[in-house]
Amino acid sequence: MRTPGRLLVGVTSSVPLARTNLSAGRVLASAAAVSVIGLLLASAIATTPRLTMEAPANPRANITPIPSFLSSGECSNTNGAWSCRNPCVSATLTWPVFTNDSSCNAYVLEAIDNARAEENLSPMVLPTNWTSLTIPEQMFVITNLERVARGYPPYLGLNAKLDHAAMSAALLEHDPQLASGFAVGFNALGARAWGGSWSEGFDTLAADYVMLYDDGWGGTLDTSNITCTSPTAPGCWSHRDELLGDAPHYNSGVGLWCDTCEFGGGYAIVRGGSSFVQLIELPAGPPPAMVFTWQRELANFPAGAIGSVKTISVARVAFTSSSLRVRWSVAGVQNVSLAALYTFSGSRCTRIGNATPFRYVPTFNILRSTLTVSGPRNFSHRGRYSAVVRIFTPSGSLTSRCVSLGHN
Repeated sequence: MRTPGRLLVGVTSSVPLARTNLSAGRVLASAAAVSVIGLLLASAIATTPRLTMEAPANPRANITPIPSFLSSGECSNTNGAWSCRNPCVSATLTWPVFTNDSSCNAYVLEAIDNARAEENLSPMVLPTNWTSLTIPEQMFVITNLERVARGYPPYLGLNAKLDHAAMSAALLEHDPQLASGFAVGFNALGARAWGGSWSEGFDTLAADYVMLYDDGWGGTLDTSNITCTSPTAPGCWSHRDELLGDAPHYNSGVGLWCDTCEFGGGYAIVRGGSSFVQLIELPAGPPPAMVFTWQRELANFPAGAIGSVKTISVARVAFTSSSLRVRWSVAGVQNVSLAALYTFSGSRCTRIGNATPFRYVPTFNILRSTLTVSGPRNFSHRGRYSAVVRIFTPSGSLTSRCVSLGHN
C-alpha cells in the first residue's frame, strides 16, 4: 500500500526564514544562617557583549520510530476489509486525513516512548481527557509534556489571539506570524520572544514525534525537516528547539526557561490534508487572559504522571551604587555545585557586566537564600541594571528570568 511518506515541517521565529515547497507527509546547599551562602569568589568581567541563550540537548541523529507508524506493516483482508499491523491505516488501505482513534494514539505513543527512552526520559502519560481535547489543545498539552519532561517550565495556556494567528497560518499551510493585538516581550538576547512551526500529518502525536525525534538530517530523500538541508545545516532540529523554546543556531525563540509564555494552536484541512500550526509568544507584561490553561488541565493527569518541574527565580531585595542583594529560589533541582549572579547594563539582560560565581556545600542542598554582592564602583551612578542567576548541576545549567534592578 502507499505510505504517507515523511511528515514535513516548517519553522519561523524572530528571524525571517526562507521557505521551500511543502509536500504531504527533536522535543542547593547550605551554610550558617548568619553568613552568605557558600564562598563568594572574585568577580570577573565578562568580555562577551550578550548573554548566550542555552541550547536544548538534541539527539545525535534521527531516532527511527519503533513501531513505524509511517508504514502500514503487514496487512490482511477479511471479507473485503483490510486489517494492518499499524492501526492508523483504515480498512480501505488509506491514510486518514486526521484520526483521534485510541488504537492509533497508543501505537504512535509507543514509538514516542521508545524514542524518549534513548534520552533517558520516562514514558509519556496522556491526560485522561486526551480524546475529548480539541486539536489545538492537544498540540498545547503535548508540547508541555515534552517541555516538563526535560525540566523546562510549561507554557501557561492557549491565548485566543495566538490561536487566531495560528489558524490563519494553518489555512495557508504556512509558518505563523506575530499575533495581532498581542504585545510581545523580549528574550535575554534582546530579540522579540516568539517562535512557531507548521507541520502536516494524520495525528497530533505523529506530528510531535516528527518534530521532536526526527527533525535532523536523514538523507536527501528521508529528511522531514525542510530547513535541514544538509547534515550540518543550522536548521536541523530547529522545530524541536522552537517548541522547547530556543533555537540558538537558527532563531532566538522565546527562551527555554520562559515561564510566562502563551501558546496558540491552529488546525485546518487544506487540499485534503491536515495542517497544524503552533505559535508561542512571551507577553510584554503580565500574562493576558487565556481560553485553556495548563493549570486547569493538570487535574486530568494521574497522580505523579507529570513529575517535578525545574525552576529558578530571582528577585531584587536592595540595590545601591555599591551593593546588590537578591533573593533566589529553585524547585525540582538537586546536586547544584556552582551558581553565578550575572549583572547587566540596561533592563533587558543584554549587555553583561559582571559574573560573580558562588559555591555551595553540596551536602545540604538548600533551595533558597539571599545573596549579597558589594564593592566600590560595582554599579555606575544613575545607571539602570538587570540580573539573572544561573545554577549548574551534573546534568546541565538552569537560568532564571531576567530581573530589572532599576536605577541606583
